[in-house]
Amino acid sequence: MPKKLISAKIDVVFKKFFIENRDLLKEFLADILEIPADDIEEIIITNPEMPPESLESKFCRLDLNLKLKTKLINIEI
Repeated sequence: MPKKLISAKIDVVFKKFFIENRDLLKEFLADILEIPADDIEEIIITNPEMPPESLESKFCRLDLNLKLKTKLINIEI
């Protein structure tokens, strides 16, 4: 029986895959951001739901915070 493949583009699949594989997540982020993986000191997985501060503000999904040697980066997926 052939196995079904599920796309990693689906938000839930992406999160589950990378949350359980922190080293892979670190390498993936380093590649995407074009920075050395060694510069990433910490990856903080945050609450992905951030309600707007006012009715005029945008809704945001903030999934990750990266602590680098020189700065902090917010990653929205």
